[in-house]
Formats: sequence, C-alpha cells, structure tokens
Amino acid sequence: MPDSTAVSIKNVSKQFDNIEVLRDINLTVEKGSVVSILGSSGSGKSTLLRCMNWLEQPDRGEIHIGGLRLGVDEHSGRAMSHRQLSKVRERVGMVFQSFNLWPHLTVQQNVSEALLHVKGMKRGEANEIALRQLEKVGMAHKADAWPITPLRRAEAAGGDCPLAGHVAGGDPVR
Repeated sequence: MPDSTAVSIKNVSKQFDNIEVLRDINLTVEKGSVVSILGSSGSGKSTLLRCMNWLEQPDRGEIHIGGLRLGVDEHSGRAMSHRQLSKVRERVGMVFQSFNLWPHLTVQQNVSEALLHVKGMKRGEANEIALRQLEKVGMAHKADAWPITPLRRAEAAGGDCPLAGHVAGGDPVR
C-alpha cells in the first residue's frame, strides 16, 4: 500500500444469516481526502464503517488502515491483540447515528469521556484537550453547560433530583 493511502478496502464482503450486506467492496482513500459514503437505508454503509473499525469482521477481503491490515498482527500473522486493535481504532473516527450525550455530565465532560476511557488519559489532560476541541468548533463557551435542560435532567434522575421541585420550564440551556 503506497504511503499516500490512508484506507484500503479490498474485496470486502459481509453477510448476516443469508443476507448479503456487502459484496466485494473496493475502496482506496488517499491521505487528506474527504469521502462520503452515500446510500439508502439498509445498503451497508454502517456495516462497512463497522468493518473499518473491526466492530464487525468481514467474511472476506482485507482492510488496511494507515498501512496496517486489520485483524492480523503484521509480525506473527496471528489475530491482532486487543491493544493492537485499539491503536488502529484510534486512527478511525466514527460518529454513531444514535449519538447520545450523558445528561449528568457537562458538555466538556462528555467530550473528555472518550479520552479518559479509550486513550487512558488523566482527567486534567483529557479536560484540557476537550476544551481545545470545543474551541476548534466554536463551542468553548458551552463547556460548562449541561447538554439537556434542568427539567430533562430531573426526569433522567427519576425525579430524585433536588431540582425537580423547583424547575418551572424546560427551555434549552443557552
């Protein structure tokens, strides 16, 4: 795979039960490129992305991310360890269709969670990076805001929240 290639997908196929979702998919993405995968509901877009993160394993074919073949340790030829796979996954971002925020965490805390749990960072470092990322997208001023309204937080807490008796409306936090 040339140095200019970020992602290489060769003859990838995947089926669930007897339903073929992906058939001999081939794709090369050069470094610095922006690619959109378009298709109707059920056409295999999410399955392809899940294969690129090794959340699903293709039945056939190869996927290379940054020159590394997913699923295979390049030195031993055996299956990748969880640690090796985590390193590759750090290179492939995926935003899920049902992206949810934790209602009990601030916006900054929501952003820092992946850094804490996936990258194993210390909380202070994760919070600093999260704030820089929020600055990049023009949302640093929302860092300490709650992602949902106080009323919704009270509902999420099952009414056990001390705010529950004092909330008059559910207007968005601005």
